[in-house]
Amino acid sequence: MITGKNIRQTVPSLVTLAALFFSFASIFSTLEAMRLNMPLLMARSAKYIILALVLDGLDGNLARWINGSTSFGAELDTFVDFTAFSLAPAALLFSLLLFGPNPVWRWILPTAIVFSGATRMSRFRSGDPLRGQGGFIGLPITANSSWIALVVFAALILKPDQNILVRGPVSILFQIPILVMITLQLSIFRYPKPSNRVRYFAPAALAILAFLVLGDFYAAWLALIMAGACLLYVVIGPYVHKRSLSH
Repeated sequence: MITGKNIRQTVPSLVTLAALFFSFASIFSTLEAMRLNMPLLMARSAKYIILALVLDGLDGNLARWINGSTSFGAELDTFVDFTAFSLAPAALLFSLLLFGPNPVWRWILPTAIVFSGATRMSRFRSGDPLRGQGGFIGLPITANSSWIALVVFAALILKPDQNILVRGPVSILFQIPILVMITLQLSIFRYPKPSNRVRYFAPAALAILAFLVLGDFYAAWLALIMAGACLLYVVIGPYVHKRSLSH
């Protein structure tokens, strides 16, 4: 028998599964970009990762708003997070690095993202009974995946066919933060969870919605602004969390 409780518990999980769909859509789009040798298809892969990010933030909030939280939904969300924010960006980065000069590095960096993400999520499941509600232990993997997706999208739209993220000085500015972030994912620094506060989640969701619906040129500049906000969170997140505990 279908009850109101069943519906409340099912709806958030459907949103989580939608995030899973777009994470796989990102991976498939990346594979298609490699098959057809069409780098611009990777811009679509990046957009799918960001769309999965919105849905990932929405499902937990929705479960709380309608009193539909379940242990099944929490476990499902963890596996979706690993797919959307570890495997999908690693695949995207590997595809991008195919145009770089170092065949070894194209394996090392994406693999490090997956290893760090798997370790981070395992610790999240086993060592954080509050599942991030009291603040994340270590940088959440959504930060690194957002950085990769947003910067890759902007570079492909604003500087197509120039490979600036795998060659030259811009590539260093792009890849060093990735190394820093996957290291911070395994740290003991505590980061706040903005998505469980409407005053933070709502404007972020609106900015991402604008990114998804704007024309590519304007979306690319907005992506750079959001990537800057992502780096700001990485830098000041522990301070903000510590300050929130003192109030």
